[in-house]
Amino acid sequence: MKANRTHAAVLSVLAAATLLVACEKKTTTTETPAGTTSTTSTTSSMSPSTTASNATAATASAMTKAGDATVDAAITGKVKAQFLADADVKGLSIDVDTKDGVVTLNGSADKAGNVDKAVSIAKATDGVKSVENKLTVKP
Repeated sequence: MKANRTHAAVLSVLAAATLLVACEKKTTTTETPAGTTSTTSTTSSMSPSTTASNATAATASAMTKAGDATVDAAITGKVKAQFLADADVKGLSIDVDTKDGVVTLNGSADKAGNVDKAVSIAKATDGVKSVENKLTVKP
């Protein structure tokens, strides 16, 4: 179902870009001091194929960024779920953020061993490139 929506969104964007290619004609109306009007029409120097190609590239870039954000959100969810399932790691006390596969852990743990365990759980999660440990031990 999501794949169908994604394909429909891509097709909609491409169709809109193609239709906008025809809108590259600009008309300027200027009034002169004598009370007459002058109309000038100009067209874009970009060819329709270039404009469509640019639109396609922009769409692909946007979809890649959206895909990266989805992957990062999935990694965050996996790490957080593993923290909540572990009795030693207090998952509710640890904030997990992911950017480009790099997981950042913020918060606190009861003892240093639990910090180490949280870091090792995060590192062992699929898709994690590295872990930034900003966890503190509660006094």
